[in-house]
Amino acid sequence: MNQDINETTAEHLEREAPEALGDAGARLEAALVALARSLRPFPAFMGMVSVQAIELEPPFKPLRDLGCVVVDPEGQICQLDVTSVGGLAGVIEADQVEVFQPLELTPLEYLVYADTAIALLSEELRRRGR
Repeated sequence: MNQDINETTAEHLEREAPEALGDAGARLEAALVALARSLRPFPAFMGMVSVQAIELEPPFKPLRDLGCVVVDPEGQICQLDVTSVGGLAGVIEADQVEVFQPLELTPLEYLVYADTAIALLSEELRRRGR
């Protein structure tokens, strides 16, 4: 890298960085949505017939706890909360409630999670021979 970058150029490049991240995020989002929508049936989450999602475990330790982060059949990255609700007869007849919560990710977090999701969805498509 050129060490002769002047302050004005550095400031300009610093202002462009968020826009570049946003552009990359938008391109990844479009690819992710297309991949997710092409994967039918969408995989079941941990063998649960009622929940279609793929858990995303990025190759880094997140800086904050986001809970169970998944990609859904529409290509959205969200948090999945699965709660057991006891029935009248007790735990044996428990129901479960699944809630997909939108996540507010930083642009950098989105890039990493989207990249992870695209890799997993692509792997699933290859596994199916597509």
